[in-house]
Amino acid sequence: MLKCFVELGCDCLEQIQSQTINYLKHKTNLLESKPKEPWCITDTKVALQNIPALIGWCKQHKFLPQEISFIVSHDSSSGLPVHTDQGPLIAKVNVPILNTQGNITRWWDNDSVIAETPMDSPVVFNSSIPHSVDIHSDALPRVVMAVMMRNENVLLKMLGGE
Repeated sequence: MLKCFVELGCDCLEQIQSQTINYLKHKTNLLESKPKEPWCITDTKVALQNIPALIGWCKQHKFLPQEISFIVSHDSSSGLPVHTDQGPLIAKVNVPILNTQGNITRWWDNDSVIAETPMDSPVVFNSSIPHSVDIHSDALPRVVMAVMMRNENVLLKMLGGE
């Protein structure tokens, strides 16, 4: 069985966060306006052009970014209920960008929590296992960057797959 998540080291996290916030401020309205859905697909090519630190970090891990999306919440009382993400990819890299301190992601098996993590560092994220997010911070918006990889098999191996 695959793990729920694996934490990744990232010595350039502050640089990725700063470049991503700059991208979001100047190329989107996600920081100002509440999106209809929390999962917001972006123009991956433009995002990568504006977040060179992410490219360098991905190269270190031999990750090949294919798509970037943002999970954005403008409401501290909502969080995200238990859900699984749509495929076909099940392994993603989630990177904390803004106001993620104090928030907890939990993975579930029926009514039991089987794993949980704060969003303090990048993680390989198994989105095929039901999961939820509790927001315990009034600092908003909460922004997490989800990076889907062309070579998902590298992520699956990190989660314990073949």
